[in-house]
Amino acid sequence: MPTRYLAEDENLLVSIKPVGLQNVDPVTIQALYQQKPNRMVFGSTPYLSLYNFGKKFYNPERIDKRITEKRARMRSKIKEENDSLKIRDIRTKYDNQIANLTEKKKNGNFVMQLGEPPAIYDSAQMVRTMQQIDVYLDSKGYFNHTASFTENVKGKLMYVTLNIQENTPFRYSELTYGITDTALLNVVQKGSQWSLLKPGDVYDADVLSKERDRLNNRIRNYGYYDFARAYIVFDVDTSYAENTARIKTIIQNPENDSTHKVYTIRQVYFKTDNDRFGIPRDTTHFQDINYISYKLKYSPRVLDTKVDIYPGQVYSQLRTNTTQRKLANLDVFQFSNVTYNKLVNEQDSTATNELNAFINAIPSKKFQETAELGLTYTERIPGPFSSIRLRTRNVFGGAENLDIGLRGGFEGQVGLVGKETTTIKEFGGDVSLSFPLILLPFTGRNLLSDSSPRTRIYTGYTSHSRSEYKRSTSELGIDYIWQKGRNVLLPPTTQFIVSPVNLNVVQVDRLSDEFLRTLREYSQDSRSLEESFKSAFISFMSFNFIYNTNDFTQSRDARYFRSLVEVGGLTQELGIQPKFGTLRTFQYAKINPDYRRYIPLGGKRFFIYKINVGVGSPIFSSNVMPYDKYFFAGGASSVRAWQSRRLGPGSFATVVANPDIPEGEEQQLTRDFTAEQPGEILIEGSAEYRFNMFSFLNGALFVDAGNVWLMRPDQGRPGADFAFNRFYKELAVGTGFGFRFDLSVLVLRFDLATKVYDPAGVDGKKFILNNFRFSDFFTQSNQSTLNIGIGYPF
Repeated sequence: MPTRYLAEDENLLVSIKPVGLQNVDPVTIQALYQQKPNRMVFGSTPYLSLYNFGKKFYNPERIDKRITEKRARMRSKIKEENDSLKIRDIRTKYDNQIANLTEKKKNGNFVMQLGEPPAIYDSAQMVRTMQQIDVYLDSKGYFNHTASFTENVKGKLMYVTLNIQENTPFRYSELTYGITDTALLNVVQKGSQWSLLKPGDVYDADVLSKERDRLNNRIRNYGYYDFARAYIVFDVDTSYAENTARIKTIIQNPENDSTHKVYTIRQVYFKTDNDRFGIPRDTTHFQDINYISYKLKYSPRVLDTKVDIYPGQVYSQLRTNTTQRKLANLDVFQFSNVTYNKLVNEQDSTATNELNAFINAIPSKKFQETAELGLTYTERIPGPFSSIRLRTRNVFGGAENLDIGLRGGFEGQVGLVGKETTTIKEFGGDVSLSFPLILLPFTGRNLLSDSSPRTRIYTGYTSHSRSEYKRSTSELGIDYIWQKGRNVLLPPTTQFIVSPVNLNVVQVDRLSDEFLRTLREYSQDSRSLEESFKSAFISFMSFNFIYNTNDFTQSRDARYFRSLVEVGGLTQELGIQPKFGTLRTFQYAKINPDYRRYIPLGGKRFFIYKINVGVGSPIFSSNVMPYDKYFFAGGASSVRAWQSRRLGPGSFATVVANPDIPEGEEQQLTRDFTAEQPGEILIEGSAEYRFNMFSFLNGALFVDAGNVWLMRPDQGRPGADFAFNRFYKELAVGTGFGFRFDLSVLVLRFDLATKVYDPAGVDGKKFILNNFRFSDFFTQSNQSTLNIGIGYPF
């Protein structure tokens, strides 16, 4: 029982429920609770039970004893040491250890931290909660609201209901200014169309705060270097008429002056290396900027495209911030900032107010190495992989970065020949050189300079070896990359990637005859799979658009949209006929939009869904696409109940005779998921409900649906083609539960998925959820799949 440890006069708080809200989001009210109730699952309190279990092994006296021992040991070591630097290191070491022990004593042992302590109901805390709710509702314009709470005790469990009536909100009826500095008033009024305050809108203190920030930023962008946010005050009058608020925006004058000063830039200095005290720097002048350094290692022509501050300009906080952002995006400086010094003219107190600007950039390390070691889990076989990368910064003095990478790994795969699990060996390397500008003939260095432009030249080699074949891919490409944001002061949300040149040479070094026959069998003698495994020359150009308002932790109310457009083999239509021996060429086109929505529900709970579609087809004289350009469904980031690339096409099923039935008896057909199933049309969607289970362990309930189809009917594969009158009946459905270990630097994911609806079910058996067995996750069953990965599926 969760209440067994409670005193006679104590109750366990298990629920606080707000009722009566019409416009205010209940999640915002929940964030105001001064006491969090214990979470209940199906009428029980598992997190509290976990905490109580861990408490059985909790010994705070032992922790106190260890803290005392650490302090004594620290004092002893300090007495033995005379070097002040070593004494400082000793103090730091033991202070950190004592702090960790103190934190452990406060929060309990590991098991206790996985659970949650008992929420013993405190009526005083509930009163403070109501006070916070009152303040919040007033800040949202509900000055006439009413709020109270009622308690309901069942046994020793406390249920609290918050009774909230918002009533009619107050709205802005009049917006005026109280600014005596006429020059400043002119600046404010010229930007009034961007004001966040509109007549008729509901009063909102948060919007007022954002309007104060907007005004502060605008004023500081017009030369007012000394201006501060504190000068802006809002006078709110709610006495004029019922449910109305009149707002007067007041900007106070400086304490000792009747106006605010406007500053201009006299000189700009750009420092590009660390200080060496006592050694003078050299100065290089370029475009009115003074580059000062012991040895200038960066091209002033390149740095000039990243600087927005020049002599003669009025001071601007915006230009200051964009300069810092552009320099940070170069990835050649460890740290960069802009500071200003006021210039004082003692002979003429009426002289123009001037500043000197100092751009300080500390170089990053010339070389940076990164290594990765991981494990994949495919076909129920673990496969280790590793990679190492070396970045060399500022290679030619123009902020160019050179990246060299090597990678290798093993992966389990069911072979087409013999149906036995084989090991795939893959290794490769790549080299890329990026420039901090768009490299195009007849264009200047300032093309898209405000959008962090990059030109990347890339080449790579990959070798793919398994028992049936061995093939390699050599790549060469050029990418133009730039990005934009909704606000230049915020991280970019939109990225554009134009790849006008992409050349791939696929060389098949070994292909067994038996494997070739099997390919023809699985493609129903259409030879499409066989053609895809031949040596080939693939040329294409592509455009990639990405819009993303989320962050790395995927914790925002956000949207993600990506669209890829790719066209291959156009050189032949332009009269360019490259010949590379016996290598075949392809002409094709494909488009692949992908939309995702992230919705926070409060309390570390999220609802996320995605829709991913794609269409690809051979064009002009080609009748087949390169194998890697087809669409595939199934796998850890697709429909997870199906093994990787094994779903589809459509309602067509590859079947074989059941090998467990002795010869001579009536044979039964069974599904064969050995071969990958490429398609020319892709439709798939997923929905997940993510929630925190305890501490760093999160859970997820998910449903996936999707399939791939062919563009045209195939007599050898009935049901594999796309048709509007039946495609929705051919969407395979899977569901499952996921465990996500959020380890800060990465998310380790275990998704257990099982099939619900198989559009290609044998003998009409399409709804197959009743075939689920938990043991399927650890056997060679085709009903359920365990997916292990790093990061979220989407």
